[in-house]
Amino acid sequence: MTESEAHAPPTPGFASVEGLLEANRRKDEFLAILAHELRNPLAPLQSGLEIIRQVSTDPALTQTMNMMQRQMRQLVRLVDDLGDVSGITRGKLQLQLQPVVLEKAVEQALEASRPILEAHGHHLIVHCRDDRLTVDGDPVRLAQILTNLLSNCAKYTEPGGTICLTVERDGDNAVISIADTGIGIPPDYLEDVFEMFSQIRVHQARSRGGLGIGLALVRRLAKLHGGSVSAHSLGIGTGSTFTVRLPAIADRAPVTGRNVIDLRVI
Repeated sequence: MTESEAHAPPTPGFASVEGLLEANRRKDEFLAILAHELRNPLAPLQSGLEIIRQVSTDPALTQTMNMMQRQMRQLVRLVDDLGDVSGITRGKLQLQLQPVVLEKAVEQALEASRPILEAHGHHLIVHCRDDRLTVDGDPVRLAQILTNLLSNCAKYTEPGGTICLTVERDGDNAVISIADTGIGIPPDYLEDVFEMFSQIRVHQARSRGGLGIGLALVRRLAKLHGGSVSAHSLGIGTGSTFTVRLPAIADRAPVTGRNVIDLRVI
C-alpha cells in the first residue's frame, strides 16, 4: 500500500451507512423521549379543561372550552401516534392478540372519529356485509388503524363530502375499504403517503393539521397483524380509497350481514 493510499479518505458508503444508522437510532430515541415528555402535561390540561367546562355557565365560554377540548384530543392523538411509531421502530410495541369481530372495531373507530366527522358535516356510509367477520388482532390497535384512516379521509375531503367504509370477506382475508370524495392523490405518490412525515405538496396547502405520521403508523400496525394497507386514486380531484387486508379467522356460522348504514354526520 502506498503512502497516498494509506492516507486516502474512507470509501464513500461504508462510513456514511454507519453514520446514517446512528442518526436513525438517535432520531428514534428522540421521538420516544419527545412523545413521553409531551404526554406528561396533557393529562392535567385535559382535566383542567373539563372542570372549567362543567362549572361554566357562560355559553360563549362553554363554546370556547368545547373547542379547546377538541383540539386537545387531537393533540393527544398526535402524541400517541408519535410514541407508537417510535415504539414499533424500536421493537417496543407489543400486540395483545385475541379474536376480534371487525364490526366492533369499526364501531370504536367511528366513535373516536366522530368529532372530526361532525366538524366537517361529512356524509358517512357504512357497509358491513359480514357481521361475524373475525380476525386475530389487538382490538385497540385495529380501531386505531381505522380511526387514522377515517381521520385522514375527513381531513382531505371538503365539508359535506362522502366517506364510505366497507367491511367484507375476500377468500381467507378480511377487507376493510374506506373511500372518500376528497382531493385525491397523484398516482406517483400512492406509496409515498405511507412514509414517515410525508406530505404531498398539494395536500400541504389544504391540510388541517397533522405530522404526516398517521398513514405510516397504519401501515406498520397492519404489517404487525400480518396484513397490508394500500392506497388507490386516479389523481387530484378524484377521491381516494384505502384498503386494509387482514387474515380472517375461519367461521362456519352463516353470514347474516347488515343493511347499509347511511348517516349524515352533522
